[in-house]
Amino acid sequence: MRQQEMMEEGAPVWVMHAARWNVAVIQSISQHGTISCCLVDTPALVEVDATARKDNIHPCNPVEQHRSGVDDLTTLVHLHEPAILNALRVRYRNDQIYTRAGTILVAVNPFQSLDLYDDATQRRYIHAGRTRRDGDSVLAPHVFQVADRAYHEMLSTRHNQSILVSGESGAGKTETTKLIMTYLASVSSSRADNAVRDRILESTPILEAFGNAMTTRNSNSSRFGKFIRLGFDAASGELVGASIATYLLERVRLISHGVGERNYHIFYELCASPASKSLLGLDRSFAYLESSIMGHRSRRDGVDDAAQFEVTHHAMTTIGLSNHNIASVLQVVAAVLHLGNLEFVPVQGGTSCRLSYDDDTTRFCSSLLGIAYDHMQEALTTRRIKAGGDVVTVGLSPDAAAHSRDVVAKSMYARLFEWLVGRINAATSSPTTSTLHLIGVVDIFGFESFATNSLEQLCINYANEKLQQLFTKYVFELEQREYVAEGIPWTMVAYPNNDVCVTLFESRPHGLFSLLDEQCMIPRGNDKQLLATMHGKLSSPFTSSRAQLGKGQFTVCHYAGPVVYSTDGFCDKNKDNVHPEALEFLNLSSHDLLHTTKEPPPPPHHHHVRHPSSRRVSAKERASTSCIQKFQGQLKALLGELDTSALHFIRCIKPNDLGQPHVVDDARFLDQLRCSGLLEVTELTRLRHPVRMPHSLFLQQFRCLFTSTDRNDVARMLRHWGVASPVVGVSKVYFDHALLTHLLQARELRVRVAVRTLHRFAAALAHRRQTLRRLRLQAATRTVCRAMLDTIHRRRTVRVVQAAHAQRVIAWAWKCYRHAMHHKRYMEAAEHTARQEQRVMVACQALQTWVRRCQLRQALVRHARQLTTATTATAVLSSTRPSDYLRDFGTPPRHPLPYVNTLVSTKHSITSNWDVARDTSSTSSSSMDDDSTYEIAWECGMLGIHFNVDAGQVVVQRLHVTLSTCIDIFAVSVGDVLLAVNNVPVILHGSTTYASVMRYVAQAPKPVVLQLKRARPSPHHVAVSLQSDEYELLWGRKAHPSLGIEFKWDSINQVPVVVHLHTHVGQTIPGRTSVCVGDWLTHVQDDSLRQKHSTWTAKLQGGGQTVLLRFQRAGANARNNADVLAHGGRLSDVEAACCGFDEVQRWSWNPKHDDTLHHLLYTDDDASLGLVLKQPAYRFYLEVSDVKAEGAVHRQRHQPRRRILRGDQLVCVNHQNIRVIGHSSALAQLKHGPKPVLLTFRRSKPACNMYPTSQSC
Repeated sequence: MRQQEMMEEGAPVWVMHAARWNVAVIQSISQHGTISCCLVDTPALVEVDATARKDNIHPCNPVEQHRSGVDDLTTLVHLHEPAILNALRVRYRNDQIYTRAGTILVAVNPFQSLDLYDDATQRRYIHAGRTRRDGDSVLAPHVFQVADRAYHEMLSTRHNQSILVSGESGAGKTETTKLIMTYLASVSSSRADNAVRDRILESTPILEAFGNAMTTRNSNSSRFGKFIRLGFDAASGELVGASIATYLLERVRLISHGVGERNYHIFYELCASPASKSLLGLDRSFAYLESSIMGHRSRRDGVDDAAQFEVTHHAMTTIGLSNHNIASVLQVVAAVLHLGNLEFVPVQGGTSCRLSYDDDTTRFCSSLLGIAYDHMQEALTTRRIKAGGDVVTVGLSPDAAAHSRDVVAKSMYARLFEWLVGRINAATSSPTTSTLHLIGVVDIFGFESFATNSLEQLCINYANEKLQQLFTKYVFELEQREYVAEGIPWTMVAYPNNDVCVTLFESRPHGLFSLLDEQCMIPRGNDKQLLATMHGKLSSPFTSSRAQLGKGQFTVCHYAGPVVYSTDGFCDKNKDNVHPEALEFLNLSSHDLLHTTKEPPPPPHHHHVRHPSSRRVSAKERASTSCIQKFQGQLKALLGELDTSALHFIRCIKPNDLGQPHVVDDARFLDQLRCSGLLEVTELTRLRHPVRMPHSLFLQQFRCLFTSTDRNDVARMLRHWGVASPVVGVSKVYFDHALLTHLLQARELRVRVAVRTLHRFAAALAHRRQTLRRLRLQAATRTVCRAMLDTIHRRRTVRVVQAAHAQRVIAWAWKCYRHAMHHKRYMEAAEHTARQEQRVMVACQALQTWVRRCQLRQALVRHARQLTTATTATAVLSSTRPSDYLRDFGTPPRHPLPYVNTLVSTKHSITSNWDVARDTSSTSSSSMDDDSTYEIAWECGMLGIHFNVDAGQVVVQRLHVTLSTCIDIFAVSVGDVLLAVNNVPVILHGSTTYASVMRYVAQAPKPVVLQLKRARPSPHHVAVSLQSDEYELLWGRKAHPSLGIEFKWDSINQVPVVVHLHTHVGQTIPGRTSVCVGDWLTHVQDDSLRQKHSTWTAKLQGGGQTVLLRFQRAGANARNNADVLAHGGRLSDVEAACCGFDEVQRWSWNPKHDDTLHHLLYTDDDASLGLVLKQPAYRFYLEVSDVKAEGAVHRQRHQPRRRILRGDQLVCVNHQNIRVIGHSSALAQLKHGPKPVLLTFRRSKPACNMYPTSQSC
């Protein structure tokens, strides 16, 4: 219906009044074409001259469309500007933000969270996409539909796809891109734990944190462009890889930004993290963050920076960055902030300067970068100039030094961003070598117009002009040219064209970019000359008034409106010159990440996912290429890829500049609609035929419906199926969805009939084959039956013969068996008699030996009593010993002393009477008054000392430190002499034997006080029996039949090695919990096993009821903590260095002389330990966080050296340093090891500075 026919009295119309569209009712129409209308919203009368200005009045759509809107703009009865605006506005206020315009999706930013993207909605669109050919109902417009259509077209056509998301800044392009990636990852993956999908999705928070910032128009504005290519397996359609190309990161934002704007999000997220403030020195203000923020840092969209930092940290972990890499990235970010706070003090009259060293900013910056202060000062405050053949170093002024500092900060951050993109591409690259199909998603910066627009905004708006030109080309020109080429009637539609603006930028030699590059090549070219040249050589859409010339400004009329640019800094930014002296000092850095980012990482070599624009360029090309040329090359490569793929468009609309939901600014809305060309798109889509097929494909798809295969008969065949006027082009057939559905249903009917016929033929063929098979089986069965009967007869005859033979064999065997049993009984009786005779002989020999020993002992006693010293010693012993102490044990013990209780040896040497008397006299006269004597207290558990008799004295032969629970074990040294036990002197003579002394030590009530004398006076450190990497295990076979350890022979080290540990076997064996897989078994009963491959198993199985095993820790079992400090050293090493424990000191502690060490005995009588331990940040040893009024700590609270306080560190378990055995072994000894357990705590000291420049605590 024509518009003139709708203009009648009482009809509702749209009228342009007060610069906006209003709904009105026609009151009257004059003969001259003047229409009087009454506005509905306000009682005002408006007159419109319809003959002069037809675009100011339009008829309204029917009430249903006017009030509720439509899903597809092409279905509007009246299609014009106010109708489209009203349809989008009505749907937006009803939270229906998506509307179709033919094949283009219009998305309006809701500025709020909507329940349109949950899993249920996603599953509905996935199901609809997979079953859309079965006649399912069409779902509401959605961004998921566009992504689903691109995915299924890629699978069906085997052609790459691209989705172009466009719109101005703040229209929602970034969020739309994330939704597209989420849907494509879900629809293409059949597994919930797809690691590639997770890494691809988790790359978005990283790019947003490091590449997005808050502007005056958008709280999460992308300050770079990106092209995401998703690779799908050609066979399964599964997402297998991705790559990201970035464009034009806004580096100038790093050092300055406008009022009400912010720097990049990562700086505020890092400053909001409590764990990073003190560690990285972020508890202060920074010049790069406070320049124009107007006193606030929070985002306008309500996002919490601290919570977002956790999201970013988790994303970096997901893509495979290690803790060391993440810490290095954050340190570089913190270093950039500290660089901005560096101040320069003028010297020599202001011609040169130096770094200010008054505050700790310089020290923090030097520490984070790993660069010496002198090197950093020289690089930032001086510059080398080549004069002839000499190189002269000149100082920089404070302003020049500050500029050099800013250049370094921008370069560091840009290279860090490139490094992150490279790591993301490496993590999401495709591991397969099969052919991939691609879907590209373009999320590039929107059109920008700020109060001050520089070269960055010029490049961004140029990119939007090129994308708009591409949109125009594909939606308008190609559609019209195709219809004309096919010879189909077509009504030409006028469409907006921005070719003039694009030509302004690209034309040579008088284009805007050409003039800028030409000015940068001139030695003395500057911004003022550039503006004068452009003013003289450029024309519309370029304008520059006299007032603008004075301010260094010019205006370009873009497709989205005019933008005023300031030429200040154009030439410097385009040259992108950085003098090498400002960056050379980074080569001196000890920081790994700075070394990595000196050269941008090469792009990942994806299989069919690599960007063509990622080719390597030579250093000469990089040096001679301006920023404009680089950006043009990247944009050209991007547009080239888009030209070779099938395009899908999403137009994002920003309803208002306030960021408020359900608010529509009609003027801003209309500007975006006009710039996007949506009106012409809807008209074009409604006029064309939406379905088209080549003749060959049409005949292939529907050949079952036609008898002829000649393409010239296509029109005749379509008329046969009820199409009155078929639209058949030169090479394609055009029709609508209704005809397509009709043809598909007819084909399905024909296929069903054919299938039923084939089923009948197949059933008959199967029945015939089954009958023939049955006949063959019957003949074969008869043959087999006859053969089986013959076989049964033969087998029966064979069994009769075999049974007779077996009877004869059994009779002979039984006779042999009886004879053998008689012989066996005879031999057993003879062996029993021989064993009895042997035991009698052994007993006789033992009795003779015992008699000779008793006679020798009596002779020695009689001889000792004749000596004067023996008389004195006997008087002292008789006056001090208890009634039951050291009585004469006339009979030798039947079994050796309990090795597990005291670890003493029953072996002693036979000495002469003279030696015994001499040593006894010297010991009794001088041992108690010598300064070298000392005492140790043994409370419970194992003593860990192996005694022996040497020259009539009990001496220390060996120390078992790792098995001892004696606190003073480190005071004892090998060779020390035992003088007294509980103040009772130890003298070996007469009835006092070595065995009686050891028995008294073992059975005496605890605690037992042992007095010893050192073998040599005042040693520097006590001698130990074990190396620092050795430990022992005491295996009592009677209590523990199984050791629970599996060994094998290590042919390289020539010792047995532990290959497996049984968790629930032998846990209570002393020292068992210290054993780890890979440790070497070196000794059994002090007998070395090295190079004893043939006898080591016999030694391990033998050795008596109590076996002492010695192990050595392998180098691979060293317990290293994964925490890393700022300088890269291991935390365990730093902790040991701060406490001053070297290899000798760790094995020579003397708790009596160290006030920082406290001990706690955890016995079986204690219900619990009574302590709460935790792992503090950046510390290795566990700290006491709480002391309870129960357990072992409560029982020993009154002993000064046993009192444990909060903050004390648990350093040893049973004298074994936790840094050596590790936390897992220490906790295993507490939980499963035998009691008692001796715990050593160190009193907390002041905190150490964890930076490389700090000194030891």
